[in-house]
Amino acid sequence: MNLRRHRRRESAVEASALSDILFFLLLFFLIMSTLASANAIKLTLPKAATGQTIPKQKINLYVREVDGALEYYIEKQPVPFENLQNELTTVASGMDSPSVALRADQTIQYGEVIKVIDVCNKARLPVTSIVDKAK
Repeated sequence: MNLRRHRRRESAVEASALSDILFFLLLFFLIMSTLASANAIKLTLPKAATGQTIPKQKINLYVREVDGALEYYIEKQPVPFENLQNELTTVASGMDSPSVALRADQTIQYGEVIKVIDVCNKARLPVTSIVDKAK
């Protein structure tokens, strides 16, 4: 009779191959998630030596209607419409890269605002319309 103990073979799972596969799956899903972002635009932006922007100097131009007549103001100084272009160029001559901040009353007709914008364009000044934030 054979009384020797038989050695049983032990079964084991090799985890090294499993970890490699999981690593590759993780890498694959990370790469696919960055490519699947349709709204993202990848840019390589240039670097600047300074972190400041140079602010434009603005000329405040107010237009309001009083008793059916339009009144024009440059920096709170009343100006007749006929002299508006000359006054704008005079004020802008002492500034670096000026722009016009147009503040017009909401009751003024669209055509009148376009006339003011046309005067600013003739003076070669960029115009920005200033409005109140909607609530």
